[in-house]
Order: sequence, then structure tokens, then C-alpha cells
Amino acid sequence: MRILRNPLLVIDFDKTVTIKDTIALLAQFGIDHNKKSQPWSYYTQAYLHDYNQHCPNQPNHDSVSQLLHHLNSYKNVELASLTRVSQGKVFQGLTRDMLYEQGKRHQHLLQPDLVSVLSQIPKQFIRVVSVNWSKDWILGFLHELDLSRHQIYSNDLDFQGLHSTGDIIPSILTTGDKQEVIRTFQSSVVYIGDSLGDLEPLVNADVGIILGRDPSLWQAVNQFNLNLHRVDHWLQIKKILQSMVYYN
Repeated sequence: MRILRNPLLVIDFDKTVTIKDTIALLAQFGIDHNKKSQPWSYYTQAYLHDYNQHCPNQPNHDSVSQLLHHLNSYKNVELASLTRVSQGKVFQGLTRDMLYEQGKRHQHLLQPDLVSVLSQIPKQFIRVVSVNWSKDWILGFLHELDLSRHQIYSNDLDFQGLHSTGDIIPSILTTGDKQEVIRTFQSSVVYIGDSLGDLEPLVNADVGIILGRDPSLWQAVNQFNLNLHRVDHWLQIKKILQSMVYYN
């Protein structure tokens, strides 16, 4: 068995670090603060309309590369969603501290044992790569790990001075965008994710670990006989890391 020495541990955020997707929570925080915004249902309905219009009939895929091409073709749908939220000024007026503190208040949404497992990894080797909309939100959730902003790769809010303009600066919208970021690391990689949005970095990692049983992702794993580890919780991830990774 090959042992990886000092690989980067690259982790998805929503439903990998957390037990549920937190973008709706983040958006609702902005909406509650910014009373003039449309309700969150307006944005989700518009997104689903665009998503379904993009490809009404889901095609069959004969290879992983075909599936990845299909997944990455939704980039304009994702960008339109971010533009819509930006134009709605959902996050206007929020400060970085407010977002950070709000993330801290949702510690109950962290995956069990995540903090204890990650605390045993030298923190300079940890990266988070996410389609989430706020680095400060993510840092708040993970405050016990004392990560820095340069370890978080995600979309982020635009700020003028202390306050958000309400605009979201897009950088990671698709599974391909995640892999493009990881490619710049020029390091061996252990990648942990939970959904089809993680497929490209999972199949390109030195070690790919799937947390949970997302049906669409698991279908792809079985269809293409992908060599990935699947776990139900972070203590199982700890065992994989102990057997395959060495830090010094």
C-alpha cells in the first residue's frame, strides 16, 4: 500500500464538514438582516427553473469524462443564480464579523467527530474547497481549527470597508472549478466530498473519500467502477488517514 507523505487534506464544506447544506441558512441570515430582499423561495424557484430548462431530459453517459462534461455545463445556471442573489442585495450591509459569528452559532450542524479528527492533522495541510458563498461563514463554523482565509477556497462576498456590497464574487461554481483550484496546489491530495459536485476532484485525488450515500454519486461510482473509499462518518475517515497518510 502506498503511503502519502504530507498530502493536502482537501475537504468540501456543505454536507461534508456539515450535516446539511448551509447555503439556505446563510441566505436567510442575510434576508432577515436585510428586510427589503425577496424571500428565499423566490431565488430557489428561479434556480430550479433554470436548472430544469438547461437539460430537461437527463442523458445517459458512457464515461466519467462525459458525465463531468455534463455536470460542468451547468456553470451558467450557477452563475445566473449568484447574479440574481447579488442583484437582490441579500447580503448588503453584513460585516465579516457578523458572518463569522453566525457560523460559530451553528456548531450543532458540524459532522460528529470532525473537529477531533481534523485537530490531529497539522493545520497547514488542510484546505476547504466549496461552492459556498462566504469564507467568513465557513471560518466561523471551523473556528476551533483556527484556519486562515488563504486555506478557504470558495465564492465570497464583496466588501467596501467593513460592509458587504451584497455582491457575490464567483470563483467556484462546478466540480470542474474545484479541480482547477486543486490543480494549482501542486501537491499530493486526499479529497473528501459527498456529492456529484465533488466528482472531478474525487477521481483526480491520490485518495478520494466519499462521505455518506448520495444516490447520484454512488450510481456514478458503481457505473464506472471508480476506486474511491466510502464512509459513513468521520471516525472512519480517521482510520483511512491513519493507514494511508503520514505527516511529519
